[in-house]
Amino acid sequence: MCGLGDPMPHHAKLLDNLGVIVLRFWGDITYEELQHVFDEVPAMPGFRKGLKLVADFRECRTALTGVDVQRLAHYAKRVEAAWGETKWAILATNDVIYGLTRIYMALTSEYDIQTHVFRSVEQAEDWLGLGIGMSELVKPVEN
Repeated sequence: MCGLGDPMPHHAKLLDNLGVIVLRFWGDITYEELQHVFDEVPAMPGFRKGLKLVADFRECRTALTGVDVQRLAHYAKRVEAAWGETKWAILATNDVIYGLTRIYMALTSEYDIQTHVFRSVEQAEDWLGLGIGMSELVKPVEN
């Protein structure tokens, strides 16, 4: 919970059979929200090293800056060991979120977590190598 008791604008679900966590975000995303998610996900029941991640930012917006992304990349280094070597696919149609994610990718390019941003589900289809279409993957967390 954040602020006035409103639920945080995200939902996380572990799809254990596929070895992936699907995060869906909506509304306004803040640095604090993302920092919280970096801590929350490794604490989920069933979390283990090597899980892949799909983060769906298609229904949100942000006022984050490049400095915030630098802070987030530095913060992510703390949780990298929990994830191990893996891939994160980010879905972002908003130009600002797409661009900020590209900055994040550059700042974390030496991390064990390989991050890539995609503008559409179709572009992201094969990158994670899960053997299931991305549209099916994000479906379980839709409202």
